[in-house]
Parts: sequence; structure tokens; C-alpha cells
Amino acid sequence: MRKLAPVTEHYEERSFEQGVMVDVGPGAGALVIYTNDDLRGEEIEISPKGDDADRTHTDVLRRKIAAGYVNAAVFGSLAEGEYRLWNRTLREPAEVRIVSSEVTELDWR
Repeated sequence: MRKLAPVTEHYEERSFEQGVMVDVGPGAGALVIYTNDDLRGEEIEISPKGDDADRTHTDVLRRKIAAGYVNAAVFGSLAEGEYRLWNRTLREPAEVRIVSSEVTELDWR
């Protein structure tokens, strides 16, 4: 039996330091979650409330801002509605509401 190596994503961190695009407008918003360094490189998952199996994820990456750098996970475009967030650091999923044409920000620092 052949043993498979774990799959990992590789990227140059500086590629993500210049910012990120979001696509918000009628029916769609975005979500930015600010975190501490201990979550950098990890995934945060999101699912529509009521459909926990329908998850997607994004990585926590170091992002450049005017005042320096922050660690943030960015979900660039989500349909307006209620969602649940998943991460190993949470005892239970966190809930968030995405509002049409807005960027919702959460601070997990």
C-alpha cells in the first residue's frame, strides 16, 4: 500500500502583503477576520447557517496596511445572509451576518 504525503499549499508571503480585492454589491458582502500571529497560515472555514457541511475556507495571511501589518482572513464575496465560522481555536462555531454591499469585520485578536 502506497503512503500519500499530506497536501500543503505553498506561496510567497510577500505576494499577499499588497492588499486584497473584495466583490461587494447588491446581494453580496465580504468578511475580514483579524487574528493574532498564532493563526497565520491556518484556515478559517465558513458555512451558511443551517448547512454546516457546505464549507469553504480561506487562509489567515499577513496583510500590509497603512499602519504596518495585520494577520487577516478575507472572504472576498459572500451572499448576504447568516453564516457560521469554524476554526480549531473555537469551542463552537461563531456566527456572523453578511450584509449586502458591506465589508463585515471581526477582530479575533
